[in-house]
Amino acid sequence: MKFKVASFILALFALIGLGLASVYDFNSVTSLVMFIVLYVFVPAYGSYGTFSKNYIAISVTMLFFIFQSIRSVGSDSLLPNIAPITISFPLSDFSNGKGYLIDYFAIFMVIFLAWLLKATISVQKKSI
Repeated sequence: MKFKVASFILALFALIGLGLASVYDFNSVTSLVMFIVLYVFVPAYGSYGTFSKNYIAISVTMLFFIFQSIRSVGSDSLLPNIAPITISFPLSDFSNGKGYLIDYFAIFMVIFLAWLLKATISVQKKSI
């Protein structure tokens, strides 16, 4: 059941990311492609991986959420600071238009995926 819940959350993340990609006005094609890869393909791969209990896909998705846990905000960034699902709080001063956000949803997903990865690896060790 825990793998299905994680798969559902990641699939929802990917679908919301796809919706955001279709309505957001990106500055360049490169930004759009990077957004789709990061916020649609990686979570969709993670959704498939958690459903099929693939430790490589879970590891890749966990790495993605580790990098999403603290994000830089500013007008000079290549990606717009819009994650599909986020619970972010400011970490520094935003008075000059730049700062950092700490994303508690991403931290929760790292912990949840690490728990699933541990369960996946322990099951694979028992089968050997």
